[in-house]
Formats: sequence, structure tokens, C-alpha cells
Amino acid sequence: MGNLSDETLDQSLNALNKLADGDDSDVTIMRVPLKIPNINAKSIKLFRDQHHLTQQRLAVELGVSVRTVQSWEIGRSNPNGSAKRLLQVLMDNPELLDHLFTHE
Repeated sequence: MGNLSDETLDQSLNALNKLADGDDSDVTIMRVPLKIPNINAKSIKLFRDQHHLTQQRLAVELGVSVRTVQSWEIGRSNPNGSAKRLLQVLMDNPELLDHLFTHE
């Protein structure tokens, strides 16, 4: 990242403060739709095995039941959108697992 001048930082902070007060005139808001990832039974099982997670542990971290994880892994059902997104985040950033386990 390049060096930011004090003036640029001040402008950015002022814009953020205005935004916090409901005034978005100094900011550009961009909404970027994100595709729901394609996560299948095989990828869930592989991820769990690679990171030495039990079905119970993965269920706890995702806020679902063990039966739900079992159902995903045998292909009987698929994770919903939010579960897929959380799985994607964990699969892309497995170091977050350590953070989850140490902040219980």
C-alpha cells in the first residue's frame, strides 16, 4: 500500500464520521454480489478430514446439528446459503479454525 498523506487520512476519517451520522455524500458505496460457492458432500468431508474435525465439532462451529453435517456428507441434503458462505470462509482461511477454538 502506498503512503497516505495526513490530509488524505483526515479526509477519509471525516467521510467515515459523516457516514456514521447517515451522510454518505463523501463516500462511494459499491455493492458487489457474491456468488454462493458450490460446496458438495466430498468437499465438506475432505475439509473436515484435512483439519481433523469431527462432525460434532464442525456442526458446533457452523451452528447446525450433527445430523445436518452427516446429511451433507452423504449427499442427502446441501448446506443453505449462509452455511455455504461460512464453509467457504473457513475453507479459504483454515487458520480461522484456530481462532474459533481458542476463543470459546
